[in-house]
Amino acid sequence: MNIRKVKLGDEEGITRLLSDMGYEAEVHEVKERFLPILNDPQYLTLVTEEKGELIGMLGMHYERSYVANILVARIITMVTAKEYRQQGIGRKLMEEAERRADDKGATTVVLNSGNREERRAAHQFYEACGYVGKSTGFYKSLI
Repeated sequence: MNIRKVKLGDEEGITRLLSDMGYEAEVHEVKERFLPILNDPQYLTLVTEEKGELIGMLGMHYERSYVANILVARIITMVTAKEYRQQGIGRKLMEEAERRADDKGATTVVLNSGNREERRAAHQFYEACGYVGKSTGFYKSLI
């Protein structure tokens, strides 16, 4: 298993992984989304690859805090392919993300996860990785 930064050409594998999360998209849509992300140094996208196939992905970005003098890493996407779950791949992605966040000077890693029943296993996973549920998120669509 190899963890590396995402690159152009990974769009098909990313599209499959997003589908496993319940976010259906076309490959061309994923490519369009990823171009600005790939060119933004505040974003980091890691993928796990085995035998040329993408089997996991973690996306995060860095942000400054308004209430403390810290750099925060925010995980905004994390998925392991359905057929590879419960094999430690997600934990390795989280550990690599934390290592890279620390190397960049971040002092905190945060993430949001939906309140839906199907996310319960994900919440247990995050807790097992040392994360603590602390906040409630609110969203409003502007379109």
